[in-house]
Amino acid sequence: MSFILIVVLALLFVMAPLVDATEKASDTTKSETRLGAAPLPSDELLDALLAARNWDGLATAFEGVRSDGSLARALDWLDARINSGGGSLLGFLYSRFLWDVGSVQNVNDPDKDPRFRAGLMVLYTLQLIIIDGTKCADQSAPGHRIDQLLADYGPIIAYLKTKPAKFKAKVIDAAIALEKRTASLRKDDDVLCRGGLEEMMAGIEAGETKEAPTPPGQVGKTIVVDPPPGYAPKFVAPETYKPMQEKARSEIRSDLLKMLQ
Repeated sequence: MSFILIVVLALLFVMAPLVDATEKASDTTKSETRLGAAPLPSDELLDALLAARNWDGLATAFEGVRSDGSLARALDWLDARINSGGGSLLGFLYSRFLWDVGSVQNVNDPDKDPRFRAGLMVLYTLQLIIIDGTKCADQSAPGHRIDQLLADYGPIIAYLKTKPAKFKAKVIDAAIALEKRTASLRKDDDVLCRGGLEEMMAGIEAGETKEAPTPPGQVGKTIVVDPPPGYAPKFVAPETYKPMQEKARSEIRSDLLKMLQ
């Protein structure tokens, strides 16, 4: 009986998740595809996607951004909406575009280098995952976003690590100040609470599963689990998450400094 239980659990935890909005947002390998994609929608349509929490549609909308006026408008829209309390997906998107621009410009002055702002946004987005992720009833979900951010934006973190201590302190303090400034404006961020074990189990119970090719080097079957139609993650009450947020904020500066050592 114990052996069977171990095998079943192993199968569940190697299930491959579907590509989601944050994976699209942080995908830096599709620049050629983006050039042939549809142009960036109007600000009004982007606002409508944001208001409807259509995260996949929003991430897809930015695939058409190219190095012309649409890029400047994309950066302006993302900056304004983040400062108005937009959620973590916007941080994923904004970080990517700032890094792309900075990598092309290769400015030596850190105060004028978009890569500085990209680093700030990665640290800000990481704070959102840690601090706003405390609201998720399924605490297995936010950890996936941390793993994704650190993996997909590794070059940005590596860039910050090469900088002097004074530079690191400056970007960390700016990211912390931005988080504090937007805290009262931010709403429950369901992006952070998706893709966890609870959603996976709900998909399995609803029969939303299909077999997929097993990655090289692995054995057995790979099963893709879709969330059931209408699935929405649950959030805990303020009396539960607020103490955890206070603790996270008290530790965040030292944690970020350690990360950039």
